[in-house]
Amino acid sequence: MKKLLFLITIVCFSINVSAQDAESYKTDTAKLVEIISADAFQPFIVQILETIPEENKAAFTEELNATFPELYEAMAAIYMEEFTHDEIKELIAFYETPVGKKIASKSGELSQKGMATGQLWGAQVQEIMSKYQ
Repeated sequence: MKKLLFLITIVCFSINVSAQDAESYKTDTAKLVEIISADAFQPFIVQILETIPEENKAAFTEELNATFPELYEAMAAIYMEEFTHDEIKELIAFYETPVGKKIASKSGELSQKGMATGQLWGAQVQEIMSKYQ
């Protein structure tokens, strides 16, 4: 009987620790996504705000900001498919360094420039393809 109680206690403790670890993993991943994404969306938000009438900007911004927690949670799930908890912790440590903060703050701008460069390259590839079709 003592062995059974001991075994039940161990299993319950393991489940509790596992649940805490999973919650910590999820929390850390959401933190990473927020660090990476917060500044990345700024260029796009600025562009969108230019299309919103001045009298609606405050309400729009409030409603838009309310969508970020759900977005970050969805993105965190994607990161959790690709990175272990230890890797997430390492990424957070990197993004808390000066160079990590800089790359996070520049990510939106880099994405925009990267997309423009990719479009130019795509046009070049189409020209090459047309020679061989």
